[in-house]
Amino acid sequence: MKQITSRPHALLAALLLLTLLLSACTPPSPPIKETGARVFFTNLTDGATVASPLKVTMAAENFAIQPAGDIVDGSGHLHILVDADCTPVGEVVIKDDTHLHYGNGQLEAELTLTPGQHTLCLQAANGAHIALPGEGMTQKVTVTVQ
Repeated sequence: MKQITSRPHALLAALLLLTLLLSACTPPSPPIKETGARVFFTNLTDGATVASPLKVTMAAENFAIQPAGDIVDGSGHLHILVDADCTPVGEVVIKDDTHLHYGNGQLEAELTLTPGQHTLCLQAANGAHIALPGEGMTQKVTVTVQ
């Protein structure tokens, strides 16, 4: 009887070892910069003349927009930085009057801008608001408000 009970344990151990070996052979997810992922304004072009309040629409390709919180490869949420430099990769996007967070996964925003020239940086970050790598993870445009 003792041998019969040890066989299920040996079988379980072998299956566990096989699972670990197979998972080690699975290639990791490619970095975002290699997936062609990008974020962009759908209704703004660099150098555009606009009115305030400005309704902005945003989108992503090869990148899933989801609410902040969970960190999931290939996904995150968006921020608009008004008249501020894009946040360096790996740093937390701060939250203040010029660093606007869309942590609920929003793809539309309304910005109230003063007349004159403004720079807008659309920036993707992971669920913990950490700026993601890849040229396509930011888009910078300059607009003039009439």
